[in-house]
Amino acid sequence: MRAIKPHPLALAIALIGSGVYLPAQAQQTETLEEVQVLGSYIRGTDTAAANPVSVVNADEMQYAGATDVTDMINMLSVNSGAENRPDTFTSFYSQGTSNVNLRGLGLSSTLVLINGKRQTISGAKAQDGSTFVDTASIPAIAIERIDVLKEGAAAAYGSDAVAGVVNFVTKDDFEGIKLDGSWQSTAKDSQTDKNFSVMAGFASGDTHLVFAASALRRSNLNARKRPELVGAAVSSLGTSFVMSEDVVVASGDWAGSYSAGDNVGNPKCEGEINGVVIDRGDNGNRCGFAYGLHYNIVNEEEREQYYTSVTHDFGNGTEGKVQGFYSNYRIIDNYTVPAYPILTFPTIAADHPDNPFGSPVTYLGRINPTLDPAQSPAAPRDNETARIEMSLNGGFSNGWDWLTALSYSQNAYTIVQPEMSIERINAGLAGTGGPSGDQYLNPFDPTANSPEMLDWLKTSFGSTTETSLLTLDAVFNGEIAQTSAGAVNMAVGAHVRTESYNVDPNEASTISPDPVTGINSRADFIFLGGVNAVDESRNVSALFTEVEVPLSEDFTVNAALRYERLSQDSSLNPKLALLYQATDKLMLRASASTSFREPSLSQFYADTVSTLNVQDYEVSPDGNLVLDGNGQPIAKGGSLFIRRATTGSPDLEPEQATNYNLGVIWVGDALDARLDYWRVDYKDVITIEDAQGKLLADPDGPDIERLDPNDPNSELGGISTNYFNAATINASGIDAETSYNFTWDNSQLTLGLGLSHYLEYEIPINGELTDVSGQFNRGNFARSMPKTKGNLSAHWQSSAHSLYARVNYTASYKNDDDTVDSFAPVDLQYQYAMDLNDATATISVGAINLFDEQPPFVVDGANFSYDPKHHDPRGRIFYVKGSYTF
Repeated sequence: MRAIKPHPLALAIALIGSGVYLPAQAQQTETLEEVQVLGSYIRGTDTAAANPVSVVNADEMQYAGATDVTDMINMLSVNSGAENRPDTFTSFYSQGTSNVNLRGLGLSSTLVLINGKRQTISGAKAQDGSTFVDTASIPAIAIERIDVLKEGAAAAYGSDAVAGVVNFVTKDDFEGIKLDGSWQSTAKDSQTDKNFSVMAGFASGDTHLVFAASALRRSNLNARKRPELVGAAVSSLGTSFVMSEDVVVASGDWAGSYSAGDNVGNPKCEGEINGVVIDRGDNGNRCGFAYGLHYNIVNEEEREQYYTSVTHDFGNGTEGKVQGFYSNYRIIDNYTVPAYPILTFPTIAADHPDNPFGSPVTYLGRINPTLDPAQSPAAPRDNETARIEMSLNGGFSNGWDWLTALSYSQNAYTIVQPEMSIERINAGLAGTGGPSGDQYLNPFDPTANSPEMLDWLKTSFGSTTETSLLTLDAVFNGEIAQTSAGAVNMAVGAHVRTESYNVDPNEASTISPDPVTGINSRADFIFLGGVNAVDESRNVSALFTEVEVPLSEDFTVNAALRYERLSQDSSLNPKLALLYQATDKLMLRASASTSFREPSLSQFYADTVSTLNVQDYEVSPDGNLVLDGNGQPIAKGGSLFIRRATTGSPDLEPEQATNYNLGVIWVGDALDARLDYWRVDYKDVITIEDAQGKLLADPDGPDIERLDPNDPNSELGGISTNYFNAATINASGIDAETSYNFTWDNSQLTLGLGLSHYLEYEIPINGELTDVSGQFNRGNFARSMPKTKGNLSAHWQSSAHSLYARVNYTASYKNDDDTVDSFAPVDLQYQYAMDLNDATATISVGAINLFDEQPPFVVDGANFSYDPKHHDPRGRIFYVKGSYTF
């Protein structure tokens, strides 16, 4: 076991007793109420705002037009680079999920809690190998508020809380019956979302029960309705051939003189095949394929979610609670291409009866390059999540409180992706294919292949990944001493958890290592790779303590210390924080802490083969890049999708970070303002080797797979990459939050501002730390990263009327020599509330992106022409919502 070296701050905390997180910021109330807030196990008053915490309550979400958790997360300006609009190209393994990426430090670097307790990660994962809690699985109707702690929190919660913590607090005291319904539609194309939910709450003696259920039906938005968003989605692998020798074809469609090495595109490319002619200069031309029109911008989806909470008061200050939810989320269509390109680039014999060249040729293309939407097969996803939590809390006669909690959560994420068998393709090209075993496959005229032949070639990639998490917590807190400035409070606790990770691929998708070479076998697919079967688990245990010491009436010191024993390591993480009440309205806060993240079980053990969009370049015979007159590598045609094999590594070490925060808080009668400077020094960050960068660094390297192993300039087929601890991130920035209330007669106007701005985000590029904030970051491990994100809102309320307007701003950023424009859609909602004797009803009408601002154009190779991590492609959306409570 390798113990992570204790930070000097840990020694300082040990000298003053134990440690604590400062009580975090909570919403203002008219009375001083003791609450336990995010980041602390010590109960304190809600005016002692020491931690940078943002709170989004259910009412704010309703006024902003949010209908699910994804909408709620997108409201956070501190959230940057999350995958909340996952598409086929950049989110193949995570469609139908959502997540949080605080400060852009990575999906795995934000800890997501539910009622202060951990939740299992999803079986889905991001393209860069990140694992995450699927926030879309949390029933939106059950959410009371979302607390966001915007700094490292390993001293309180352990692994994963590097960038911060997002805590979803659910409802447990609702009484009555509430019916909610909503309908929304894009202004053009009529892509619709229909939501219906019901919540009921009852009290009987000392027992309280809350139950809720919701259903979503979402229609699709196909790229054919928005062709401008997929204009770059063109593959050079449509229907083309590479000549093995000089050939002259005297007559017919293929008539002409060809030299060895020439690219020859199908002569019917722009006719019957509906292809795209791609000029290859002196090497001829190819018949490419505009595959983007087959895919969806928004998938057809169905979702059902259920939530329940039972609370019982046992008397003598002891309370028990059982809460749980179940979520099932299904992607119904998720259309894909009729056939992928054959990345083995088969050679077709000279005696193939349909070969017009009379000479062996290499095929660069796919079997069925049609644009017929009826031939777009569905690639469904199924996402199932369940959670149950039981807790018991009470107090001792000496004034100390105690809490015990047991929770269990699990997720199953299933992928089904249509494919074709390479073994059957080869048999068909050899004349032993088809259901009868004696038919030829014709790649020279794709329209000539019978439906029976095409069906015989089909297979599918399929895999179900199951995860689970069992946690047990015990916390004790109370007063240990009195000083002239007040009480010294302390908390101590323990935590244990067991995590499991299981990957169960179907037979066709299973890859396994060769017993001699150790190299994974290939799955029997023409394009996609397979996955290895995984069945792993691990245990983690932790002890923690915190203390809060008032040094004077105005100055409080807080400290925390947590020891966590991991599966292969151990970690000791401290935090020290100061809070100074300068005046009745002005507070200053400062904190320093360390944090860490243990590698995921997926990163340790899972081997996957996925597709990735890269740009290939001209390579000289000696394996070096060919440069132009400006010293830049010469691109070889357009970008293309290739196979990327990623191997898990059991030798990975935990990521480590040091976090700093300085803040100013003003809480006035009408003005509430917070300004914070933050910095994170993050090292040993786990990432996948960047395939594009690896290709540029060594285009003829051992991990570069080409058509001809002896020709470094031949067609690129795949790149092998590995997880590794190498990256360093030095990031800093400014967060600002303000609100101002105007009140007159029976009206109130609240103005709000939320802003997050990067000062720097340095990562190593070519051996030097480089600031990549304000960049799209194609070619390195960072995600697209606008320097500034923010929102400005105005909310007017007068008796039964409410009007809410919001501007959501994403700054422009650079994409090599291009600029991705800023994006500032405006949302608007009007709500009318009615008092109906013993019932209340509200009706809301609104628009998302009222002025129909289009997503900025992004040049991202063969991906969609917008950035799904920051821009909503749907355009103007109108909605109507109704609620009835009795």
